[in-house]
Amino acid sequence: MKKLYWILAAAAVALLLWFGWYTIAAPRVQHVDPASKMVSKKDAPTSIQNDPVKIFQRAFWASPTSEDKILHAERREWSGRDGVEKWQWFLVVEPSPALLKRLRDDNAFGLIPAPTATDIVNAPDWFSFKREEVSVLKSPQAKLQLIFDKKGHTLYATDSGLGFRAGAPEPFKPAPQAPVPGRLPTTPPPRPQP
Repeated sequence: MKKLYWILAAAAVALLLWFGWYTIAAPRVQHVDPASKMVSKKDAPTSIQNDPVKIFQRAFWASPTSEDKILHAERREWSGRDGVEKWQWFLVVEPSPALLKRLRDDNAFGLIPAPTATDIVNAPDWFSFKREEVSVLKSPQAKLQLIFDKKGHTLYATDSGLGFRAGAPEPFKPAPQAPVPGRLPTTPPPRPQP
């Protein structure tokens, strides 16, 4: 009977240790949004990704911390035979103070303040905000927009662009010419030093 008691006690301790590890150290699974409905069916993307961590990393060039809460994420790509032809992504995040400092205060992407957000074509239903209740930072040359909710603690971010295009062909390089054959070499012979 005493042996059975120790076996049950050891099993209970092992179960408690496993449960403690699982609640503290197990990786957190983030909510993944289903693919959004597209307004335009004729120009549907060839792939839609919903992995929030990967989209966050590609968008902000950093991994999310445990304080960054990704609410929604979607990346669309249109591919052809030469690879990605264009792309578009959307993120809704409750940012950590560190992310807010990096994006808004440090201005990591060199954005400029804008009076309002640019119209976003084919945005998912969950990517909505009241234009009068946000502050906007935009890229002067690209379509990156960071939209900060003034009342809440929410960041809406989006960007789009074209894929990689083939570069110009290499310029023609003439073949090197062989030296004109002659009887004597073109350089003098070495002279020994005394």
